[in-house]
Amino acid sequence: MSRRWKIVIGIAAILIVAFGALMTVTAVYISRHARAWVVDFLTQEFKSDVELSSFKVSIPFPLVQIEGEALALHFEGRNDLPAMIAVKRFTVRTSLPGLLRIPRHIQYVHLDGLQINIPPRGERESEGAGGARKAMSKFSSVRMDNILSENAVLKILTRKPGKDPLEFDIKQLNLHSTGSDGALAFRATLTNPTPPGEILSTGTFGPWNADAPSLTPVSGEYTFDNADLGHFRGIGGILSAKGTYQGVLEEIQTEGVTDTPDFRVTRAAHPVHLTTTFHATVDGTNGDTYLHPVETHFGKTILVAQGSVEGTAGKQGKTITLDVTGDQAQIEDLLLFALKESPAMAGAMRLKTKFILTPGSREIPDRMTLNGSFEIPSAHFTRGSMQQKVDNMSKRSQGDPKKVEDLQSQVRSDDVASAIKGNFRMQDGTLTLSRFGFAIPGANVHLDGTYSLDQESLDLHGKLEMEARLSQTTTGVKSFLLKAVDPFFSKNGKGTVLPIKITGPVNHPSYGLDRGRKDKAKN
Repeated sequence: MSRRWKIVIGIAAILIVAFGALMTVTAVYISRHARAWVVDFLTQEFKSDVELSSFKVSIPFPLVQIEGEALALHFEGRNDLPAMIAVKRFTVRTSLPGLLRIPRHIQYVHLDGLQINIPPRGERESEGAGGARKAMSKFSSVRMDNILSENAVLKILTRKPGKDPLEFDIKQLNLHSTGSDGALAFRATLTNPTPPGEILSTGTFGPWNADAPSLTPVSGEYTFDNADLGHFRGIGGILSAKGTYQGVLEEIQTEGVTDTPDFRVTRAAHPVHLTTTFHATVDGTNGDTYLHPVETHFGKTILVAQGSVEGTAGKQGKTITLDVTGDQAQIEDLLLFALKESPAMAGAMRLKTKFILTPGSREIPDRMTLNGSFEIPSAHFTRGSMQQKVDNMSKRSQGDPKKVEDLQSQVRSDDVASAIKGNFRMQDGTLTLSRFGFAIPGANVHLDGTYSLDQESLDLHGKLEMEARLSQTTTGVKSFLLKAVDPFFSKNGKGTVLPIKITGPVNHPSYGLDRGRKDKAKN
């Protein structure tokens, strides 16, 4: 090798060693000062007190790798609240050119054990709007290609006394910058606490509002699969849902659909294919939801509900309060939720009720309160023997006992429709009926009483009004003997008024005179 090349190689080696030494000195210098730079940047960016246990920088040129542990940010020095952001361990990879240019460029961030506690909306947010814009301008000077977070927890705190924070376990979260405004595109897989199930969501988060975190924009779409409704005592089924959302954290507008092919009330155990479409406003800071409206479909029935799902100070869980209307309902569909046997009645129904479901460990029917009214203009009994009893009752009430058919007859000439209406209130598993009316040609029944969901038994008392006199409801000797008592059971000299009761199992009730209520029946 010539002397000239030896000199060139020697100079190159010296330069390489010098460059290596420079990189080593630079790494040491950066390691000594980078922690202070990062703490200062995070303090300004998030208006927070910053804790950082461990911070290490290595520079395998041209790359820069940063590792750290136990990072915590306390929003606006609020050490009385949990740290707004806490990370057990983190790794950042970038390049020297990426750190020197504007906007600064970070290639990869890995976060393990991230916990985000969104603080409640501050009382002086409007005064800090300028500070928020300034913080966002700082954040927009950093572009991140990819952020991967694993085993994260998101808690959204509330200022309302006694209300627990809303909490989500986020198994995996991928984020990357979408532009110069600081917004981040995300893909998240998280576990929903109640009912348990997996949510996959994609969308955009930010830019971060440092002065008012609850006003940070968010939008996207989601799917929610394999949600086990059996987590709620008293009902069952596997729910799936999908939808879209947009807004800010404290007021998110969302709409979507749900599908539960095997929804059932445990006591009745009839599986029903139930679907819903909904539009709602969600307060992401506490999980309170305002429904406007929800439309529910099952069988031939459509119910429309509006209301809220809200927490109560000092109590765990949320109370569901809804105004429910059903102008396109079928009584046989609704009875599937209440009766173990197949419904004995069919017909179109109009329904209006206030629905309240309180939180607690009891089964849903025991925590549910209903207060409303219903009307079935034309009901028919699905069991032939029961319908035939109604048909025969109509004939007797009109004074045509000779047309009464034997209950064992296979051929029936009539199928009388029954008009039914009334008010109801259900509480603690008991349905109370008032001003309950049952009308067929020739007769009207007025009843009050209760129906026990547990026992599926009736205890109703009231009166039967018939067009015919008592003696006209039968034939032969019975008719002759009853003429003597016609005046005692008539009203204003016409027809018949009898005190009656309906008791026993709902599918095999017992009908009879309610002795001792004769005077009440005549009033």
